[in-house]
Amino acid sequence: MRFRQSLEESERLRLQGLLARRVAMLQELEQARQTSSNLQEETKRAMLQQPTPAIEIHFVAARLKGLECWQQLMREELLKLEAAIAEQRLRFEQERRQREVLEALRDAQLGNYRLMQRRLEQARLDEMHLLRRGHSSQA
Repeated sequence: MRFRQSLEESERLRLQGLLARRVAMLQELEQARQTSSNLQEETKRAMLQQPTPAIEIHFVAARLKGLECWQQLMREELLKLEAAIAEQRLRFEQERRQREVLEALRDAQLGNYRLMQRRLEQARLDEMHLLRRGHSSQA
């Protein structure tokens, strides 16, 4: 039974690791989105306050493009991670169900064993009672 518990725990830990990775990726994606948004706002303000050289506009545009590409890569990786999470969740659930089935089987077998022991003990007591009764009627 410990082996099944160990397998289940191992699968649970793998699932937790993937879920933690998803949280980190979502935070990183949100941070990239926020950085992009801040950069756009700063650029708009700067352009409204004074004329902005074309080179600076191109530089900001390149940074925004880079951030967008990074976000797209992150979204693609996130989709792959979601698939891995779904698969791992299935593995974990399967291990849990197998452990539960084995525990139920073990409990049923233990119950049957105890019932048989009680019946054997009762049969011995009945036999002893009959022997005593037979012995006392002969005397």
